[in-house]
Amino acid sequence: MKLWMVGLIMSLFMVGCGINSVTKAELEAVKVGDVLIYRHRLNGKSWMYGNKVTKIEGDTIFYVSSTKTATSKNMDIDTFEKDAPEESMKKSELLQYENEQGEDKKVIIEIRKP
Repeated sequence: MKLWMVGLIMSLFMVGCGINSVTKAELEAVKVGDVLIYRHRLNGKSWMYGNKVTKIEGDTIFYVSSTKTATSKNMDIDTFEKDAPEESMKKSELLQYENEQGEDKKVIIEIRKP
């Protein structure tokens, strides 16, 4: 019985570790229209915001940032201005957000499909 309980606890731990992140394969499969939901730390709180992929040219991904941030990914963080300026990043930069990056522990936690 103890062995079964230990196995159950280990399984739940492994599943729990991956709940708030995406895989490298999911990041490699990003398409135009997808919204990347980021989480980062600021002043001891977790904040979320979104970037909407507008086009992909070669190894460059173009996107616009959401107009809102929130402390929950369930709030309205995928709102974008019609004429927002485009920004860009290389695919290699995007792939690093599979794991937390920098002092603010920035990571992509979800990819919303159109």
